[in-house]
Amino acid sequence: MKNIALVLVSLFVSMGINSSDLPASVSAEYFGCKLDEGKTLNDLNDWISEWNKWMNSTDLGDYEASLLTPLYRSPNDEIDFMWVGRTNTWQELFRGQSAYRASGLAATFPAASCPFQFIARQIPAGGVNLEAELNEDEFVAAYWLCDIEEGKTLSDVHQAQVSRMNNVVKMGNKISSRIVVPRQGVPSVLRNNDFVMLYASPSLEQWGANIDNYQNNIEGKGDDNAGDGVFSCGNSTVYVGSSIR
Repeated sequence: MKNIALVLVSLFVSMGINSSDLPASVSAEYFGCKLDEGKTLNDLNDWISEWNKWMNSTDLGDYEASLLTPLYRSPNDEIDFMWVGRTNTWQELFRGQSAYRASGLAATFPAASCPFQFIARQIPAGGVNLEAELNEDEFVAAYWLCDIEEGKTLSDVHQAQVSRMNNVVKMGNKISSRIVVPRQGVPSVLRNNDFVMLYASPSLEQWGANIDNYQNNIEGKGDDNAGDGVFSCGNSTVYVGSSIR
């Protein structure tokens, strides 16, 4: 989640992005919102039920969405939840936005204030396919703020991260990774970094097992050092997620 406070072109130039060296990315939109006064997550879930009914009446079958609530984030009251929507193309994402804006549903959304709203590319960066084991009511999404080292490119980051994740999975972890590169609307808190590294675990318990295994058997060993001299990551936040579509 981050970098472009200026121009999209400057981001691409500074990071040396060569899309041909990277796998196909996912087009994503992020909405970090505060519930209206007197509203709760139950009200939001009621609204989501109506939204899903509307979605079922459309041909927007490519759109997937997750609802994330802060678990470890400081300050933890900046937002009440984060909505993450994903499609395979920008055209499909914005076709859906157009249909939603015309639907009238926005007028009843129980969270008028969204301190950040932005779009980003999600680039698969190794790990296991979590689909079969995903707890759709309680998975974990951890976001790390990262920078690219001087002289390196996003392609170098991707290659190094895939190497790291191969080692992590080989040592028994059930986790996947994506490189999140911002495009437009990035909030100020994210503008000083080049990208966000997303780590997803299929459940809270498995996330804890992943951390134990990493600290005891992986950290600082072998391919875990593949990112040294390529990229570095600092502050992180953790969310509990549910699949809503």
